[in-house]
Amino acid sequence: MNPAYSKHKPHVHVPWWMVVGLLGALLGGGLLARCLADARVQEIEVLGNGRAGNVEVRHLADIREGERLLAVDLSGVIEGVLRHPWVVRAKVRRVFPSTLRIEVEEHRAAMLLAHDGLYRVSRTGEIFVRARSSDLDQPILTGVRADLIDRHGALARRIIQDALNVLEAVEHTGPVFASDVSEIHFDEDLGFTLRLRNRAQIHMGFRDPNVQLERLGLMVDAGLDLQIPQEIDMDIDGIAVATPISS
Repeated sequence: MNPAYSKHKPHVHVPWWMVVGLLGALLGGGLLARCLADARVQEIEVLGNGRAGNVEVRHLADIREGERLLAVDLSGVIEGVLRHPWVVRAKVRRVFPSTLRIEVEEHRAAMLLAHDGLYRVSRTGEIFVRARSSDLDQPILTGVRADLIDRHGALARRIIQDALNVLEAVEHTGPVFASDVSEIHFDEDLGFTLRLRNRAQIHMGFRDPNVQLERLGLMVDAGLDLQIPQEIDMDIDGIAVATPISS
């Protein structure tokens, strides 16, 4: 005869300390949830900004001190901060118990554009803010017709990008320093001309600016003095012509 088996489940003994720990975790979790729900904004941090002032960013974020931290609309904060002309990207996060942290990335201005005044142009070719008269320390792109900028955006962007390529070639190829360039002039028929602070002019045309500047470097090695005001025409096949500018 087979032995009989009990149908009752075996009794399991749970140590008292496990029961106390479980109750503590449940009570603590509830307390933590209440603390998070009651957390209030007491500080707004702004990081990564230079041109966009802290007060301006906080104003655009439209967050009031004392507002519930969990109730803050993070997408709305980002949308507001992006309204600042210098801000190109933004992110925001809650830092418990009482801080809202806003991190911004700003445009990197590369040059100015003459268009009914002066505007800042970023390194990516975006026209993003009117320049202040007290801060005009970069080369100015001139010669781009107003109607191209206002009604033919794609063509204007191409010209602006080509001008940025000229400026980048100056920065990396030489023999002209970016600090020497006061103006990049565009002509629809003749292309680009660098105008230096000493009144010298270097006609680049529509050709590869790196190649043109390498040729200019060879001329400097052969004795050309760029400190003398002169017109240097690089847009001639096989040769370059330098003509002194009279005072």
